[in-house]
Amino acid sequence: MKFTLSLILTCILYGLQAQNSSSQIVIGTIDTVHSTILNENRKIWIYAPHTDPKAGFGKVTYPVVYLLDGDGHFSSVTSMIRQLSEGFTSFFPQMIVVGILNTDRMRDLTPTHIKGSPDYGDSTIFKTTGGGDKFMSFIEKELMPHIDSAYSTAPYRMFIGHSLGGLMVVDALFHHKNLFNSYVAIDPSLWYDDRNLLKQTSRLLDTENFNKESLYIAIANTMNPGMDTGRVRADVTNNTSHIRSILDFTTILKEDKKSGLKWDYRYYGDDDHGSVPLIAEYDALRFIFKNYRLPSWDVLTDSTYKTYDVVTDHFKKISAEWGYEVHPPEQFVNSLAYNFLGKKQFEKSYSFFELNIRNFPESFNVYDSMGDYYKAKGDNKKAKENFEKALRIMDNPITRGKLDKIK
Repeated sequence: MKFTLSLILTCILYGLQAQNSSSQIVIGTIDTVHSTILNENRKIWIYAPHTDPKAGFGKVTYPVVYLLDGDGHFSSVTSMIRQLSEGFTSFFPQMIVVGILNTDRMRDLTPTHIKGSPDYGDSTIFKTTGGGDKFMSFIEKELMPHIDSAYSTAPYRMFIGHSLGGLMVVDALFHHKNLFNSYVAIDPSLWYDDRNLLKQTSRLLDTENFNKESLYIAIANTMNPGMDTGRVRADVTNNTSHIRSILDFTTILKEDKKSGLKWDYRYYGDDDHGSVPLIAEYDALRFIFKNYRLPSWDVLTDSTYKTYDVVTDHFKKISAEWGYEVHPPEQFVNSLAYNFLGKKQFEKSYSFFELNIRNFPESFNVYDSMGDYYKAKGDNKKAKENFEKALRIMDNPITRGKLDKIK
């Protein structure tokens, strides 16, 4: 009873936080999307990796993270992504983060309408529940097209939600299939509506194919003192409804042998409902992108290592897993190429410079770099050709100086 009431208070506080949010944030931009479906303006916070057009690199597309309760989790998610996606061997790709702020949280993050009961306190709290389908329609038909038109997006999307947001993440997995590639449900409120969504899970897993989706579930410690998960599973009171529903959900997933869903979960014994999102977001990102990380820079640049085969094979596997062609980052490949050029391993160096030209043919950098390769080899004719190609894309005084020296 106490925990259910705390969930309701959390819902209300999230709504108030969205209404009182500042007009400025440091790590992203504020945008507004008018929704004809919801008949209102929706505020969103957006983080996008910084790209300097004057740097001369090719166009990059980025996976997109759609984040419910955006004002509550935006800073933690964007900071983790920035920290772990930059560097020579990152843990996952750079991504765009779209934080969706609330207007009526109980309406948007509940898939069905309930009238409430004495167990849940004042039934007026549930007056607007059941707008989840319209909210998901807004995301699919209005928000996603807006993001895709305004930003350089890749065809990979992640959906993250906490509490009632976690409920909607699970609902989206089952009832709004193909909108997202990966799902993160943090301490989801699967108790909602007499466990209605939970009751559908076995049937849906048995009849649908989920071999292209990934799901991570975080379970907070919301048990009363003295209880353990064994006693919770056997309990039938409302006090344990929240955690028991999530544990029962994982049991169903463990028994599933047919759907192909890639999933994992973790019980966070030292975290409660309010503290669990931060650590769960980190673990979820590490799980979903567990195959992304390459060997260390020292290994990749070892003279005897088959670096080219390792890198190209690695990204072929990533492409197959994510469902679209994923190129190794241009700057990363460029660094490998120059590393081998400096060691006079010309064959290895050329293979990476040439890989970048294939993957980013519109880039100034790839031709300027190939010009440096041919200059180091003493082939001024081909060096000149590549410097001229680079200058046709973007004028650059340094490249022009290189060209002047070999005329």
